[in-house]
Amino acid sequence: MARLKGKSNEKNVSKTQNQPQKRGERIRHSQKNGRADAMDLDSPSGSGSESEDESTTDAGSSDGEMIKSGEFHAKKDDPEEQTQNKDNKANVQGVRALPSAQELKEIFEASELYQSNTFKLQIDDLLPSVSPKSSQTSRAPLDAFLLALHEHLMNSANATSSRTKKSKSKLKNTVWQVPHSPQSPIALAEALLLESNIAVPFPSPAPTNDTKWTFKYLPPESIVVIGSWAANLSVKHQDKADFGVDIAVAIPTELLQEKDYLNDRYFHKRALYLACLAASIKSAFSVDLEYDSPIDDIRMSCLVLRPQKGSEYDWTKMHACIRIIPVQPADSPIPGSRIAPTSSNLRIAASATGSEAQMTIPTPHSNTLLALSQMQTQTTHLIAIHNFSTSIPQFAPAARLLRVWANQRGFGKGKVDCVRGFENMGAWWGWLIGYLVEGGERLPINAASKGLSKKKTLARLGRGLSSYQLFRGALDFLSHHDFEQEPVFMKTVAGEHKFPPSSWLSTKRPVFIDPTSTINLLEGVPLGSLNLLRLEATQALKVLDRTSEETFSPTFLVDLREPCSRFDVLLTVNLDGVQARVEDGLEILDRGSYISFVTSSIDNVLRRALGNRVKAIVTIHPTSPGRPISQSQPSSRSSLKLGLVLDPDHAFRLIDRGPAVDAPQPTIDEFRELWGDKAELRRFADGSIVECVVWESEGDRTEIPTRIVKHVLARHFNIKKIREVQSAFGQLTEQPRSALRLMSESSTIGGYKSAMQAFDELVKTIKGMDLPLSLVACLPCAEELRYTSVFGSSPIPLNRLHRLPECIKYIPVYDAVLQFEKSARWPDDLGAIQKLKLAWFETIAREFTNKLDGSHARIAMDALASPVEDGAAVEVVLATGYAFRLRIYHDREKFLLERAIEDKTLQPFQRMDAERGLAVHTQRFLDSPRHHSAIVNVHRRHPGFSPAVRLVKRWFAAHLLSNTIPPELIELLCAYVFLRPDPQVTPNTGSTGFARTISFLSNWDWRREYLAVPLYGIAGEDATKDILLSQDTRKSMSAAFEERRTRDPGMNSGAWHIATEQDVTGVWWCKDGRGPVSMIADRVTALAKASVQVIQHGLDSSLNVKALFHHPMDGYDFVIHLEPSVLPRYAQNVLPDETLWTSSLKNVNIQAGDSSSPLVGFDPARELLEDLQRVYGDTIAFFYDYLGGTVIGCSWNPLVRQAKPFRALLGYSMKPEGSKKVRGNLSIARMSPEAVSKGHVVLNEDAILCEISRMGLGLIKEIVKQTF
Repeated sequence: MARLKGKSNEKNVSKTQNQPQKRGERIRHSQKNGRADAMDLDSPSGSGSESEDESTTDAGSSDGEMIKSGEFHAKKDDPEEQTQNKDNKANVQGVRALPSAQELKEIFEASELYQSNTFKLQIDDLLPSVSPKSSQTSRAPLDAFLLALHEHLMNSANATSSRTKKSKSKLKNTVWQVPHSPQSPIALAEALLLESNIAVPFPSPAPTNDTKWTFKYLPPESIVVIGSWAANLSVKHQDKADFGVDIAVAIPTELLQEKDYLNDRYFHKRALYLACLAASIKSAFSVDLEYDSPIDDIRMSCLVLRPQKGSEYDWTKMHACIRIIPVQPADSPIPGSRIAPTSSNLRIAASATGSEAQMTIPTPHSNTLLALSQMQTQTTHLIAIHNFSTSIPQFAPAARLLRVWANQRGFGKGKVDCVRGFENMGAWWGWLIGYLVEGGERLPINAASKGLSKKKTLARLGRGLSSYQLFRGALDFLSHHDFEQEPVFMKTVAGEHKFPPSSWLSTKRPVFIDPTSTINLLEGVPLGSLNLLRLEATQALKVLDRTSEETFSPTFLVDLREPCSRFDVLLTVNLDGVQARVEDGLEILDRGSYISFVTSSIDNVLRRALGNRVKAIVTIHPTSPGRPISQSQPSSRSSLKLGLVLDPDHAFRLIDRGPAVDAPQPTIDEFRELWGDKAELRRFADGSIVECVVWESEGDRTEIPTRIVKHVLARHFNIKKIREVQSAFGQLTEQPRSALRLMSESSTIGGYKSAMQAFDELVKTIKGMDLPLSLVACLPCAEELRYTSVFGSSPIPLNRLHRLPECIKYIPVYDAVLQFEKSARWPDDLGAIQKLKLAWFETIAREFTNKLDGSHARIAMDALASPVEDGAAVEVVLATGYAFRLRIYHDREKFLLERAIEDKTLQPFQRMDAERGLAVHTQRFLDSPRHHSAIVNVHRRHPGFSPAVRLVKRWFAAHLLSNTIPPELIELLCAYVFLRPDPQVTPNTGSTGFARTISFLSNWDWRREYLAVPLYGIAGEDATKDILLSQDTRKSMSAAFEERRTRDPGMNSGAWHIATEQDVTGVWWCKDGRGPVSMIADRVTALAKASVQVIQHGLDSSLNVKALFHHPMDGYDFVIHLEPSVLPRYAQNVLPDETLWTSSLKNVNIQAGDSSSPLVGFDPARELLEDLQRVYGDTIAFFYDYLGGTVIGCSWNPLVRQAKPFRALLGYSMKPEGSKKVRGNLSIARMSPEAVSKGHVVLNEDAILCEISRMGLGLIKEIVKQTF
């Protein structure tokens, strides 16, 4: 603000520098000097510049003068320095000047102190974009308003201000009348509400008419800019929230009394003073006013000023708001001992415990708020931050980086759900870096409890480190520090602790003590939030360690606050009618409200109940919204969200063990009080008799943590309305119960375990057969046998198959490969090998029917296979309903096929058959078993992988993409999400993995980025160990990706490039047109973006999970509707009509039976689709849901629909342009000679629709043409 004060300010600064004073004297001088206080407001003027001069102050200037003059801005360019810079430039033409010493230093720092040169440039670009504007033009209105506000408030005791009398300001004509005589708080509050429509934000319990003390308004003793704005540490908040300019307004000393600490009397007076300030400002300035209560604590209420567009002081361009915070003056009469953590400053009505007992119960939360509301504390904090800035060159940039990183993860303000406890913690990130550089203090031995480690508290970072190194050092500290066990004490300003360290440890809360030794900076921050912070820091370090990948965006740019993709379990708790089982009146007063008390109690009880099942339990909610100044109390929250990050090693256990039977009775009583009627006494196999809680699980154990939370909240808080999305997602991978009951009489129907048991039985049977060669291995290749099929196995016993209606008769078939011992008796002729395989299959089929009663076996042939291609298999259907398709692998086939391809004597069609046979052999016998084994390893490593893949496959199918994207490619996509260097913790539930995958798809730039999946390196590795790809492997992948994009710039085959260690080219699952083309990939991206929006907006109300799987049909040219009653997989539909199988069951002749072998894997709709694609693939794009879909979306090829000159063999049905004959609802071409003579024809759409209808006779219900 030196530019606003001119020469007079320079004289004051010089005088102060020549006559140094003690720090305390300078602060008191600034507080008691009316005119000097105007200088205190100047610190905002330069707080946003990013230059080094802004974050540091000349060493000759004193700390107190720095606070008063606010010189946190850049100095003007020195003319002498500019001349020197000009002289340094080379003026000789053709000769380039050598790098200066400073430039060489910057080059060295970029390569040594930062991760890379690019990373440094990205940081240099980021910091100015997240800081306030530094231009004088933008700041001038804000600076002018701060000066006008200061002068108005300091003269607000007069009926009209001096600025009004001199007519130098366009203030409002109506000036608030200051109450000159003391009044009761109720009378003053009523007058404010009546005259100015301003409510007083009294904390509860509010003063009454019987209140003895009185109040009158007096001008503030001092006004000082505090907080991040004054310290040049402000950064942009999320969701375009404004910067905050915090102004501490000291309440006059004569308005306060020594006993004001008792029962929040100080906060009552503070509320009155805040309302008087609001009335005064409202009458004088054209600004918008509102109250703000951080974390809904009305005791912390402040007055927020926002500019009105077009007004005299319109600082809208600064995107800042002014927050007026009343504080105690420096010479406050309230004793300093009352802010000790062990002090008791609250009383409740006399009870059985007696008032004397209440005086010994600490109220640490209320005491911390009292300590924060001191001008001496705020100015001391500002001086300490300034000292950090001067002694640590990169302090300000490092603090900004840390705040940006934290804001992206919800540890700050924002309209989206943010982590509880960090809403008003912007300054703490600077304290953290200061502590890591300056170090902590050595504590007395008797205070080093809770596992205190002196080495950690005394750890220090170098002062000369770069901003990135300081940022990384802070992350390393957060990733290893346990705030529950290891308190943090910063070096004290006075040299000794004001309160004993043991008094802070007695609060049993996270401890981070500031330099004044009077404030616990982590007061009010739940342990669960700090645990989440530790997890986030650990993940961020893992990302930064991947130097071979782009790390800047996931660290600083990606918004990671979306709760569905962040937490393994997400619950929305309705607080209507909440009633704590155990209530502590003093604790309720200390927390400020009943809701805050309940929220804190929920966190404590859930941590006890869940124990090591979770890594973090987090309460999330949006930032407390502002409210009109006519509203005294903040709106009470009607609900809150609980997010759980699970520990997969312990989260899903069935039994929670408690104390032994011979444990002390209070311990047993505590356990039974926690669990209620769920607790029971049991004897275990090891002979122990303990109290325990058993969680019965019929199938999926992933719901156990949710069940625990629901039980505990219902018992301890009378909370019955809890909404969670996990179970809703789980229903999408289950068939209707009514259909399952018809399929099997057993209460336990199918599942992956039973499918694996059936497979083991199959292998055991084959090994017991009398075959020429012994079976070496039977390699499964089916989704159901690697836990990634959308539905678990639901076998239909063969004796019940004939009783079922057609719509639930589908029998899936599981592929497997038989590998026998090597033998020299195999022929070297490819055709002979296929014949020999047929003989093997005949023997195996005969053995199965003889050994397994009720089973069926038959040989299946591929009619389109060539003589040299593997085209035969044996299909085995067990009596239980499981079906397997077995093929035989012979290792010499590959060699013989390769030799045939290289044989120039063969005919071209023979070499083409060999090439196709080699592709089939490689994928069927090599790629598929290898992929199957790798996916099983991922499933074993991450329990959330399998349910996530199932949901993602369900999502792709529901959006009619089953026939365009192979399931193996979806599995690789999900594996990348689980194995990649993700900035978030790996998902442990299906719903979280699904949301994370969809979010990734919505942001993946697949045109320029390929996916490198370390799929095959996880075998045998610990789940906590990250799998890294070698540099050579990555180079090969990059080269293959570039070559593929060069060869196919239109991405007509395999738009997605997903590479693994075994498939660096990324083409295993994109051969023969199986991979998605660019049109499909664009469609997936658009669908993913829409799904993410549904998830984000649905959480605020009621998320309809099935809406994510509802596909709109209005974008297709025509839609083929199928007859659902004849679709064997109809029960797998997202929204099936259950009456189709319940009503049709009455008409089934249960006496009749079909003795023939059942059809396995038969899906007529899929067969029809394959025929349509084979015939019309170049003309129409088909989209279908294999999982019981009843519609086929169809889009015409736009190139084919254009009119073209007539010629033979165009490849599709055509008609003369402009000629048609209508028959019913379809149009049929009539090619007249006159039309043909014109030479142009168009696609005969109506004729094609007639052909399609005829091909699907009995299966197609209708064909509907869309109109646009």
